Amino acid sequence: MKRKPIPKEVRQQVYDKYNGHCAYCGCGFDIKDMQVDHLDSVYRAKAEGREENNSIDNLMPSCRMCNFYKSTATIDEFRNKLLTFQYVYLPDNFTTRLALKYGMATLLKWDGEFYFEKWEKNEHILLKEV
Repeated sequence: MKRKPIPKEVRQQVYDKYNGHCAYCGCGFDIKDMQVDHLDSVYRAKAEGREENNSIDNLMPSCRMCNFYKSTATIDEFRNKLLTFQYVYLPDNFTTRLALKYGMATLLKWDGEFYFEKWEKNEHILLKEV
C-alpha cells in the first residue's frame, strides 16, 4: 500500500524544526533536498502492529545520506551503527588508512550525540554547519 505524501505545510514545519538542518548530522540543506524521516519508523510500527506515527514530534528533517543509513533503525540502533562504523570498520578500511598516512584525512572522535539532541539542549547556538 502506497503511503500518502506529506503535505507541504507539514514538510515546512519539519524543515523549520532544526532551522533547515539534518536532525542527525547537522548539515544544512534546502527544503527541496530534505527527506522526512520517521524517528519511530513506519516499517517498525507496522511490524509491531502499531499505528504509523505522523505527529510532528516523530518527523525529522534528514539529509538523503542519514535517512538512507538510518533506515528503519531506532535512534539508539542508528547511534550504535555509526559508533561501530567509526571504531571498527573505518580504521580497518585500506582507503582510510592510506588517506590518513598521506595526511589527506583525520579521524575525529564522534561524541555519539546527534544534532537534534544538542539542539534540544540549547546548544544550537554553538552549532555550526557541518
